[in-house]
Amino acid sequence: MIRSARQIIRREKWRLRPLKRLVLPFRNLKRRIITLDSLVRRKPLPRIEKSTVHYLAVQARGPAIEIYPAEPVQSLPHPFGEKEDRVGFSEPAHVFELENIDFWARYGGSVVTSDNRLLADLSPEVWGIDNHPIFSTFRLPKSRLLHGRTAICVTPEAPGNYYHWVFDLLPRVALLKEVAGGFDGFDQILINGSGALYEKPSLAALGVPSSKVLYVDGQHRFRILRATIPSMDHSSKIVAPWKIRVLRKMRDALFGRPHSTPKRIYVSRERAAVRRVVNETKLEPMLREAGFDLIEVESLPWAEQVRWFSNVDVVIAPHGAALANIGFCRPNTLIGEIGTRAGYREFYWRLASSGSLRYRFFKARPRIEPALGSRRAVENEDMIIDEQELKKFLREL
Repeated sequence: MIRSARQIIRREKWRLRPLKRLVLPFRNLKRRIITLDSLVRRKPLPRIEKSTVHYLAVQARGPAIEIYPAEPVQSLPHPFGEKEDRVGFSEPAHVFELENIDFWARYGGSVVTSDNRLLADLSPEVWGIDNHPIFSTFRLPKSRLLHGRTAICVTPEAPGNYYHWVFDLLPRVALLKEVAGGFDGFDQILINGSGALYEKPSLAALGVPSSKVLYVDGQHRFRILRATIPSMDHSSKIVAPWKIRVLRKMRDALFGRPHSTPKRIYVSRERAAVRRVVNETKLEPMLREAGFDLIEVESLPWAEQVRWFSNVDVVIAPHGAALANIGFCRPNTLIGEIGTRAGYREFYWRLASSGSLRYRFFKARPRIEPALGSRRAVENEDMIIDEQELKKFLREL
């Protein structure tokens, strides 16, 4: 029943998108009320500080430790030829040391310094920093004092989203290993999660002591005397190569010796709520004849998922979070992503570029064309694969 409810929510949540237009006017009204109240009470709202690196350099309030510099990434040919092959740069990765901050664990967290500055690049907000809810919330959660040294890895979209957990949260946690004392140097590590089965084993694979992990959410707010905060990626659409190196080190720590697993896998979304291949059953004999094993990633323990992807030569899969596991693949692995033209998203093309993988896009037909009034968002529509096109695709592998 729980699984069915989750599928319904995932399938239909796009219908709520128009309601977002109502959020900002209401939030702006609350902000005006709170601003007036702060003037009357002479308790000013936080001032926005765009860059933590700049803030620390000017105010001399703590170090900004660069762990990884910006790295060049050569993009692979775009599947639709819309972008020229070019070299871009990832964002550098820092770890910041701050004292006496106010931290609210909502979404990706908000960091307010002792001199009342809201650090924008450590306080993400989907509507932009000017619309951060810290300016429009009448009553924030009561603050609790945290003694000792606290690491903050609260990351936007990480709870319940495997891709963001793997490529945003886990790499930030890994940055903590690079500072003095490593994980042992912290009294607690703040993380936001959903209790998904992959969370604990993936943190353990990084070497994080479970006794130090403190799960938090929007109901938690703290006064933290000594805070260590890894930076986040914001504007860059390039996956930083160091993140993939982190994942591959995790893979090697789990499976140091060569192991026997299929060299070709097809990832099924039969049990998923959206983006299913409608005629997958008819395609199965063709895939098996071409040497593919069919797997359902959600039925595998997390370590088994890593094992299957770590030794594979070819992965074919419909677009979905399971493809985040290609971060554990060896260089030169071929990734065949299935999707529709209208619903194409570039996440895994970018990931393949940063990970020295090969990439091909297999265009499927949406079950219902967008012009015919599908009940789903275009990127979530189920798909139909042309059998002859798949035969040709498999012959060319």
